Amino acid sequence: MSQRTTGLRAVLSSAAVYQGVQDLLGARGFQRRFVREFVRPPAGSQLLDIGCGTAALLEHLPDDVGYHGFDLSERYITAARQRWGARGQFWAASVADAPRLTGARFARATAVGVLHHLDDTEARGLVALAAAALTDDGALVTYDPAHTPATGRAARFLLDRDRGQHVRTPDAYAALVGVGFGSIEVVPLVGHLRIPYTACVIIARGPKRVAS
Repeated sequence: MSQRTTGLRAVLSSAAVYQGVQDLLGARGFQRRFVREFVRPPAGSQLLDIGCGTAALLEHLPDDVGYHGFDLSERYITAARQRWGARGQFWAASVADAPRLTGARFARATAVGVLHHLDDTEARGLVALAAAALTDDGALVTYDPAHTPATGRAARFLLDRDRGQHVRTPDAYAALVGVGFGSIEVVPLVGHLRIPYTACVIIARGPKRVAS
C-alpha cells in the first residue's frame, strides 16, 4: 500500500481524528446511501468489509447482517472493537494476510476508499480475495475518488492531495475489478459530500473462481 502520511495527513492515523474528519465531510450520510442504494445486503447475510477503517459502515447495516471487517491499521481496528464489541468481527491485517482469517462465504464484500491506496498489483490482489470470498451470486461493491468529466478545479485540487496515490478514472477502476468478475456496473458520483469531490461506485457480480 502506498499513501502520503506526511504533514497534516499524519493526524489521520488517529482513529478519532479520522472519524471526525469523515463526519465533517458528510461521509456518514453517504455511507447510509451507499448501503441502501448500492450494497443492498440480503437479509440474514454475511458482509466482508475490506479496509474497514473504524467500521463506520456497520452503523448503517441491518441488525441481521453479519459483519466481518479488517484493516491494516491497528488503531482503527481497536476503535472498531471498542465501539461495536460483539456486533462484528474485526482483524488487523493486510489484503495479503486476510485469507487466513475466515473461511466463510459472503453475500457482499465492500471496499470503501481502498483501491486508490493500492497500485495495480495490490488492487488485483484485493479483487481476487473478494472473488474467492463471495458466494456465486455475491457482489463486490467499491467506492473511491475518481477523475471524471465532472471533476472541476477545486475537486482536482483535493484529489491530487489525497493520501492515496492511485486515484484513477472510473474506467480504470472498472478494468481492475473486471479481472475477477464477469459483470461490472460503474456509477460516477458528484455532489455526495460537503466538499467539491468526484468519485465512483463499482458494483461487480459474477465472481470468477481461480482453479486450485
